[in-house]
Amino acid sequence: MKFRYIFFSFFLLSTTYFLFAQENAKLSITVTPQNELIIVTRADCHQQYGLAYPVTYQLDFPSGLSGLIAIEKHQSSERWVRIPEKLSGDLFNAIEDVRFDYTAQRAYVSAAFNGKSDSLFIEIEDSLGNSISFVYQGISKYYDDRKAVVTLTSDDWADFNYANIFPLMYMFRSRGLYLTAGIITAPDNCSSATWKALQQEVDSGYVEAASHSRTHPYTPYADAVSEVQGSELDIKQNLVLPPLFSNNGTGYVYTWIAPYGDYDPTIDYLLGASGYLAARIYTNLDTTSPRIYIYGDSTLTNWNVNTNHFDPFLPTVELGAPSWGGGDTSLTSLNGLFDTILAKGDIYHLMWHPQVIISDTNKGYLINHLNYISGRSNVWYVNLGHLYLYHLIQSANSGNELTTATVSKNGSGAVSSFKLFQNYPNPFNPTTNIQYSIPTSGNVSIKVYNIFGQEVATVFQGFQKSGSYIANFDASRLASGVYFYRLQAGQFSQTKKMMYLK
Repeated sequence: MKFRYIFFSFFLLSTTYFLFAQENAKLSITVTPQNELIIVTRADCHQQYGLAYPVTYQLDFPSGLSGLIAIEKHQSSERWVRIPEKLSGDLFNAIEDVRFDYTAQRAYVSAAFNGKSDSLFIEIEDSLGNSISFVYQGISKYYDDRKAVVTLTSDDWADFNYANIFPLMYMFRSRGLYLTAGIITAPDNCSSATWKALQQEVDSGYVEAASHSRTHPYTPYADAVSEVQGSELDIKQNLVLPPLFSNNGTGYVYTWIAPYGDYDPTIDYLLGASGYLAARIYTNLDTTSPRIYIYGDSTLTNWNVNTNHFDPFLPTVELGAPSWGGGDTSLTSLNGLFDTILAKGDIYHLMWHPQVIISDTNKGYLINHLNYISGRSNVWYVNLGHLYLYHLIQSANSGNELTTATVSKNGSGAVSSFKLFQNYPNPFNPTTNIQYSIPTSGNVSIKVYNIFGQEVATVFQGFQKSGSYIANFDASRLASGVYFYRLQAGQFSQTKKMMYLK
């Protein structure tokens, strides 16, 4: 009983932390008078989820321009680096890029955070190196503002499917299709040879390592912690996860594929405590021909504040003819379902079992359907985990939830409320910017304190008119570490944390 109490207490602390991390996935997004887009994420969210997949930011620029470039950096002291440009009609996924639509006067800039900083700086320049003004229009629903999504998941990767790993995975990734592979991770299910084969597939850049439990049990699990958290550790210990699934040496397992589609509240809570983002469950799917599709069947699920991960996600259709039913081998049906989802701008989530479709690799329905859905420049091809990682940022920062502001050093521009923003860059060395807004004129102070509550610097103190401001703080005389900065304006007071790294 004592052991159970200790575990339950730890579990409550874990779920509280991950709820905090998701709530702070909201970005601080600022457009400065110097025409810089500055994006800052919370350090705990960055650490928890990596955030290495590029997110697409929409920037509207003035008419009559051509030959523009986009540049980025992650710390104010760094040199600007040019972002590679892609054209409409190019086929690409999962990379940093910029695509200029000169007719619509919009730039689609896809950029990611790295392991050095919680900040991302973006500028648009003309051919002479002059910065171009722009209006920030938000984050695209899908990467590169694609029309629809194709994502694939597969169950049952273990020793008994070892011979199927190479031919099946090659069949999909050779067509540019991204696969999320559910691995049964216990040593007696997944030998070193199987892990080695899976490592080669993960290294290809098209295959995501997902957990399919340790022993593939039915619910309730005899040892739920081992099945959920243990399988995640097995993947991290046996595979070197590629850069898009890691950050500063920390690997991330984003996806849980439920054995038999079984699911219960214990699993639900353990997924959040372990840091999973998505749970793919499974039921016998619609078997009508042609299949009936209702808009919303394949849309992304919402974040659940009680479980601290996104609600479970169902496949759109299963390939093949499994003995338990629910699969589809009709080319007309499959292509028609894809066409419907593409027209709706939704997600085509194709799933399969290796032991079911291995005998179908030369059948026309399979080859022709994969050819039909691949190679489209208006479709985002993505692993399920990265789809939800992007969704974590996009959904938490859509519409009015975004913190956006055009700021001025002289206080021009009307503001409606007091606001202290997260400093940028953060971490910083040795200077950082502190943005704040005051709706009424009065005495203002910004002071910095160490972890003991001792005042170590006054950034600004004096009278200011209502408006938005940026104050620059130079910490070169201080030691590296965590500091707190406080805005005091009349009765209003707010404090935030920042990190100085030499």
